[in-house]
Order: sequence, then structure tokens, then C-alpha cells
Amino acid sequence: MRVLNLDRSDHLAQIPDLFGLPNLEQFSIQNCNQLITIDKSVGYLHKLKILRFISCTKIQSVPPLSLASLEELEFSYCYSLESFPLMVNEFVGKLKTLRVIGCTEIKIIPSLILPSLEELDLSLESFPHVVDGFGDKLKTMIVRDCIKLRSIPPFKLDLIETLNLSCCDSLESFPPVVDGFLGKLKTLNVNSCRDLRSIPRLKLDSLEELAFRYCYSLERFPLVVASFLENLKPYLLKVVTISEVYQLSSWIP
Repeated sequence: MRVLNLDRSDHLAQIPDLFGLPNLEQFSIQNCNQLITIDKSVGYLHKLKILRFISCTKIQSVPPLSLASLEELEFSYCYSLESFPLMVNEFVGKLKTLRVIGCTEIKIIPSLILPSLEELDLSLESFPHVVDGFGDKLKTMIVRDCIKLRSIPPFKLDLIETLNLSCCDSLESFPPVVDGFLGKLKTLNVNSCRDLRSIPRLKLDSLEELAFRYCYSLERFPLVVASFLENLKPYLLKVVTISEVYQLSSWIP
């Protein structure tokens, strides 16, 4: 068996021993509202590529994970989950997608080594500590509903195509970008970041969609380098939305 979905198993209270499924590649547990216990064997499925826990509201913990083949990991709306699972050796070398959304009891993610990460979708109080190399392959970063998050560490985001910062009420500064280069960025969405005051100097040669909404403290529009203004292709920039930005005095200072 390569795929196991236990979605909407209303009476499932425990995930049993799965050592008898060594070839399992995809394991999904969704809307299992009575699920409480997860067998430790889940953490040793060495061929597992996709692991999802979604809307399992009574899970409090997940056993340590040693999943060398893992490419996608998701914990969403597991309201009782108290902590992010221990990743053995901190190395998740093949992981391409990491989502931690609406798990309100998870405050932090421990240090991780994520050299292959392409999509990051988070709602946490603090940004995870990651080692050098993080961001080298990242294409999508969504940071939302992080109401206590004040800052995001600097990254080199040469391949980023979508950057979404939403409902981060305490975020005071735009994430520093090494060299200011976001040459492949197509979508920049900053929504309901009430304490955000300014955007740094950026290079945005491929931008197609730009939105700033409900950023009440934003005082100045992103200062973009001259080459961006000179090379701006009107047919590329499809959507521009600036709304409820009361302190903004001008587009370009």
C-alpha cells in the first residue's frame, strides 16, 4: 500500500502500528475529531513523502519524525496540538512544502535544515529558526495570522514568486531581503499588517500583482530601484490595490 487516507473517520481515536506498511508514501488524516493518539511507527515510515494532519482537533502531540523521504508536511487547524513534532537530526533534506496553519497552541518551530523547501505557509507567534541555505529554492512564502510576530529574519529569496503577509498585527518591518533582489516575484500581498511602517528598497522586475490593504501605519510606499521603474512593463503589472493605508503620503518618496 502506498496511499492511506483516514479522512473523516469519525470514530477513530488511535492510529495503530503502521510498521506493516513500509512502502507507504502518502498518509492523510483529516477531520478525525475523536483522534487522540498517534502510534510512534508513523515517525519511521522511511518512504513516506506526504504527511498531513488537518482539522484533528483533539491531537495533543505527534511522535518524533525520522522521515528521510518526506516532501510535504502539513499541520492545519489541529487546535489542541501543543508542539511541533521533533524532527530527528533536524534535517529534512527533501521537504518541499511545510504548512503549519491555525494550530493555535504551537508557539514555535524548532531549528530545521530545509535546503529543498519551495513552499512555506505559517501562522505562528515567532518565525522558525533555520540555517544557512533556507530560501534558496523557496517560491511561495505565506505568513498569516501571526498576531504576535514582530519581525522576520533576512533571507535570500532569488526564486520567490509569491509573498503574502496577512493579519500580522504586530509586524513592524518588512522581512529584510539579501541584496533587495526579488527578481522573480510575481505577487506581493501585504494585508492587515497594522504596525508595518515601511518597505525596504527592492528589485521587482517580474511583478504582476501588488496589494497593500489595511496597513494603517504604512508611511511610505516601497522604494524601488531605478532599473525597476525604467524596465517596468505595463502589460506585466496586472493588479494594483492600495486601500485603507491612511498614513501613506506618496507612492514613491
